[in-house]
Amino acid sequence: MLDFELLLHPDGGLFVGDQVSFEVLPPSELDLQDATLRIELPQEAMLEARFFPFGIAGRNQATLFWGWDTTGLEAGAQSLTFSIQPLGYTWTQTITLAAAAELPVPEPLAHWTTSESDCCLFYYISETAAAREITATLALADQQAAHAMAVLGDEFSEPLVITLMPRVLGQGGFATNEMYISFLDRNYAGNDFGMVLHHEMVHVLDQRLGGNLRPTILIEGLAVYLSGGHYKPEALAPRAAALLAPAQRADGLGLGWYLPLTELANDFYQSQHEIGYIQAGALVEYLVDTWGWESFSAFYRDIQPVDGGGQASALDAALQAHFGRNLADLETDFVAMLQAQPITPETVADVRLTVTFFEVMRRYQQALDPSAYYLTAWLPDGPMMRERGIVADLLRHPAMLENLALETLLVAADAAMDGGDVDLGAQALDAVGAVLDALEAGAETPFAANPLAQAHFELAQLVAELGYTAEKIEVGDESARVIASQGWPELTVFEFKRVNGDWRLAQGE
Repeated sequence: MLDFELLLHPDGGLFVGDQVSFEVLPPSELDLQDATLRIELPQEAMLEARFFPFGIAGRNQATLFWGWDTTGLEAGAQSLTFSIQPLGYTWTQTITLAAAAELPVPEPLAHWTTSESDCCLFYYISETAAAREITATLALADQQAAHAMAVLGDEFSEPLVITLMPRVLGQGGFATNEMYISFLDRNYAGNDFGMVLHHEMVHVLDQRLGGNLRPTILIEGLAVYLSGGHYKPEALAPRAAALLAPAQRADGLGLGWYLPLTELANDFYQSQHEIGYIQAGALVEYLVDTWGWESFSAFYRDIQPVDGGGQASALDAALQAHFGRNLADLETDFVAMLQAQPITPETVADVRLTVTFFEVMRRYQQALDPSAYYLTAWLPDGPMMRERGIVADLLRHPAMLENLALETLLVAADAAMDGGDVDLGAQALDAVGAVLDALEAGAETPFAANPLAQAHFELAQLVAELGYTAEKIEVGDESARVIASQGWPELTVFEFKRVNGDWRLAQGE
């Protein structure tokens, strides 16, 4: 029997009353072009779905959103039968439903709610950090929207719809005709909310302004450029210069990570994420600095598809039509500009650590929070979730002690990087990597692989025993500070001291 992988949603366990979704992933070698998945549910109900590409990665799978309504079922084991027709593959899986009365806080009270500012209509879930901080968020949104409209010369003709998600998905932000942005205390994606908000606003305005073919490298580069950085305010050209090989620069500084523009233009989202965004932002900045905003905008909106060619070919043709330069010429000039950029060892170290941070973060997602991984992120339709009153797909996510310990390590790494402490940030990332290595090796006690990781695990466990969830953990030599939540997300601070090698509660307030 071939092994099909089954992913169930909501994450983090199922309860009576859940609207359950299914992702069924076939073996890669199996041709399912004309096949249909059938799921026989309890009470003789039947679901069907075809196999189609899913997510940015285009992963082949059968996807059923909210296909199984478990309302009214008994808690306990439920038997579901899966089959692939007409191939005849059949298997049965037992799925356990916990009682609705066992739902963890704050979910029993959580519901969709709205708030509106001058620019935006926010949807968010009650009993979450977004609800606690909504007043400040509305003011920030108006500020960011005013800037985005000013630089693009356009206005929002109707309120921009923004869903604030109480979990990390991808790098923390997506934009379609609506925006989805992570907003939570334990935001292990480590991004600045205002920057992500502005970035996604630019995407929405950019889409409304149109263009026959807007290459992805310029779509993302424009959002980075107009936002003044990707995850944080940053000087784009020096950071892109740090990607060059040391041999390309007179000062011998560089990482050797620069991606050729043809490669990046043709396969942007499959390229290394942070490197691609840094280069794209610096490239748009260079185009604007060289030819001016109006000429850049006219060129950008006039890029046309090229028969039989990818986005690089379209970009090449438009460059020649507007500026008399092909893509190879542009790259030569762009690299020369980067070579002339003054950079410091600190710039190189910060770029290296930024790339490392998000590589480690995505490695964590793939191992312990797979629905969050950006290439195949689980992001259901927002309007439909709100219409059905579904909050579990965003509110519930993996929250075992292993998740809490590694996520608070990522939060600590990000805080250290923001504070300019490269060494401390690297130590926290090394701790996450050591645990993931141990997990992959099948270690029984993976957190024992690193003392800092072990401390985060022990502290998360101690506050869990007190009925709290660790959101942030700061570990010193012989003391530690844990910021934790319990139900409605007012935060509590716990102080710990290390006594004879064990953590002891010093005070809570």
